[in-house]
Amino acid sequence: MGVFCTHKGVTMNEELQGWAERLSEIQDELGALYEKIDELRGELKTAGRKNDANAFNEPLDRLARYGRLFSDIYITWTEVD
Repeated sequence: MGVFCTHKGVTMNEELQGWAERLSEIQDELGALYEKIDELRGELKTAGRKNDANAFNEPLDRLARYGRLFSDIYITWTEVD
């Protein structure tokens, strides 16, 4: 991707770098949320609340898919041409 000027004198690479940094922060937050939910699911299983614990399987699967999607986007934004 070539460097060219966009609005307010910011180059596209600078703008893309800013987006990549924000996406990285979102990935970190998503990972922390996943860990919290997984921890709760484990506590529910330990407490014998298998059905309640299983209710978290689908949301955790979705969070994992979103994490992979965001990772793919991040890679495309940060790979060297």
